[in-house]
Amino acid sequence: MDAKTGKGEKKMKRKLAMLLALAVLLGTCAGARNLYDRFWLPGDYVLELTPEEQARYAEVRERVLSLSAGTRVREACEAETLELQYEKYLQLGEVPQRVYDDVGAYAWALGLPDEEAIAPETAYALACAALERQYGLTPEELAHYWPQYAYVTADPQNPVWQVDFICYDGARNSTATVALYARDGSVCGVQYGGTAG
Repeated sequence: MDAKTGKGEKKMKRKLAMLLALAVLLGTCAGARNLYDRFWLPGDYVLELTPEEQARYAEVRERVLSLSAGTRVREACEAETLELQYEKYLQLGEVPQRVYDDVGAYAWALGLPDEEAIAPETAYALACAALERQYGLTPEELAHYWPQYAYVTADPQNPVWQVDFICYDGARNSTATVALYARDGSVCGVQYGGTAG
């Protein structure tokens, strides 16, 4: 092999090594993601609902209850009570921690609400308002989603009501999640169009 060919091979190997390093770097960056589309610290995003909004979201909830009767989604969600979720969580043992760009180190943990937590009905109304304000979802669209609740204690100082909106009638092919700080009802995070994590 002559000197010219050897230099050409070295250059080619260097370029290939650089391309591989760049691909690894880009892959690492692409792998980093957020838990939510948008994220706020406790008290940053406070929603104050007018009496009219409260009544509107109570109406949406009534429509959901009426229209979802007998659906598989509703039956499955109703069977998965907070107590049952907590029992299953306790049986899991240690849950691996993941790191997200927005919330940092995060280990999925569930608990049961205490007397300081806002009521699930309040969480529902606030979650609907957050989806309407962040994504423009109308009450008519929200009526196609059954709310599934989880009480998340990944940060024990700031427990969160997580409300997953699951389409029960096939009218929508997306899901939504709203997390609310359980003590004051301020919004923690929102996501629409897929599942978190």
